[in-house]
Amino acid sequence: MSATAVCVAILDEDSWTSRTDVLVVVDAARRRLTWVPRDLWSSRIGLRINHAFAGGHLLPALADLGFPCDGAICLRRGATVAWLADIEVEVPVPKPLDFWYPLEPMSRIQDGRKQVSFRPPRERLSGERLHQWVGARHSVSGPSSDLYRCARQGDLLFELLRQKADFAALLRDSQLYRIQGSDPLAVLAQADETWTMRVFDRVHDQTIEGAKVLRKSSWLRHSLGRLRAFVSRLLKGTD
Repeated sequence: MSATAVCVAILDEDSWTSRTDVLVVVDAARRRLTWVPRDLWSSRIGLRINHAFAGGHLLPALADLGFPCDGAICLRRGATVAWLADIEVEVPVPKPLDFWYPLEPMSRIQDGRKQVSFRPPRERLSGERLHQWVGARHSVSGPSSDLYRCARQGDLLFELLRQKADFAALLRDSQLYRIQGSDPLAVLAQADETWTMRVFDRVHDQTIEGAKVLRKSSWLRHSLGRLRAFVSRLLKGTD
């Protein structure tokens, strides 16, 4: 049976033992791409979902969280770095964005940081600016969340699909990607800019063993949270 839903995972370092920095579920039946936050807690592995690939549990961990996939492709950081070196793309910027970012794309923010900014209405990205757009998550002021970063990745992918970027070039070096389960490439080839792109945001903050994580929320909890946020915005508007 051919695959209908697959996962694309990108590692945050150029090593098969590193954590996944990006997780996207590609569902051909629904013509939908869903970004799964890397901090989402997986009860199966007792860790954030970004540890699942290194432990050999990515597909079952995703299924437990409600994202069943027939197969997955995981790319090492080296594959995306090489591919992005030839990319130039313009993305929408709805409001001013300011982040703290590592001094270099492959370094840790704990070892030094710099401020990076994006300004409306659009920014043309290439080189390191692409990595900053995809990876920055520490806001200089205001809320910081991986959910916002996932949304920016979706905006970037939409523009890349729209300009017919050569995604096959990501697979030039067979040492930099691995496939699990059913071959995902036929599903990935179907995706285009007309597909729905969303971030899985039915989550809430929780601290487990001292670590801040995201837990999947029940529909009731999620609906009540959205209602409270809506009422709060209304009340602020009447001040």
